[in-house]
Amino acid sequence: MKPKILILTPVYNDWENLIKLLNKINKIFIKEIKSRFDLIVVDDFSNEKIHYENLKLKSINKLKIIKLHKNHGSQRALAIGLKFIKEFYSKNYRVIVIDSDGQDNPKGIIEMFKKIKINSNYSIVVKRGQRKEPIWFKIFYEIYCLIITFLSFKRMRHGNFSSLSKNDVNKIVKDYNLWNAFPPTLSNNIKNLKYITLDREKRFSGNSKMNFLGLILHALKVFSVLRLEILISSIIYIFLSYLVFFEKYIIFFIMISLFLILINLINFGLSFSTKKKFLFSYKKIEIL
Repeated sequence: MKPKILILTPVYNDWENLIKLLNKINKIFIKEIKSRFDLIVVDDFSNEKIHYENLKLKSINKLKIIKLHKNHGSQRALAIGLKFIKEFYSKNYRVIVIDSDGQDNPKGIIEMFKKIKINSNYSIVVKRGQRKEPIWFKIFYEIYCLIITFLSFKRMRHGNFSSLSKNDVNKIVKDYNLWNAFPPTLSNNIKNLKYITLDREKRFSGNSKMNFLGLILHALKVFSVLRLEILISSIIYIFLSYLVFFEKYIIFFIMISLFLILINLINFGLSFSTKKKFLFSYKKIEIL
């Protein structure tokens, strides 16, 4: 039996863009995939009104709206959406996670299904190719990727856009690091990930709600999920800096050590009581 297809997307005041995205997905499922899907929208405490019947298109079998009691951000909205799926869908399914603003090209769903035909047990993530954001964002993103590799010994260039098997959803929902960041929790728990590469598109309309401070906070949350890897690398780097700098350049040794200690304190601080916060927020949801 083919798995039920679920599409999960978080939304915060981006309803017009979501409708544009769904129209594109609708055409793909009618013409290419020839199937229907359940749509699960996590409303991240939007203050713009939406008539939910506008989301009901031909290819959508069932529509579920999960309303959050406060604005959590897209990563935590996804965590709540995935936990909802784990709790309420018992039969075999496959989840497509996609952002609602149009930056994730829905044509990637076709490529995902091509890989699924080879092995339906795979989970697939989309690596980001060329980006269409401002130059400052592109520079920051490259620095961010380099820092992740330097501190955790991992290469991670994927975002939320993915296709997950039921077994892999069960794995990541059990890891409460999911509350802080989806991509590193995915890579930490799923060893047989497959990849496709797609360019990142422009938003359909409007400006991104992510500012520079928000990007810094997102990066720190990602680091917190990778805290054990970063702790190990920090010990290695402190030891190496001791061997290289301690005798003649002790100030460099002290600066490197303090920086790495600070990073680790922030990482473990951000991960404190994630399970409690995750479960508390999940209990507060309203299902429409």
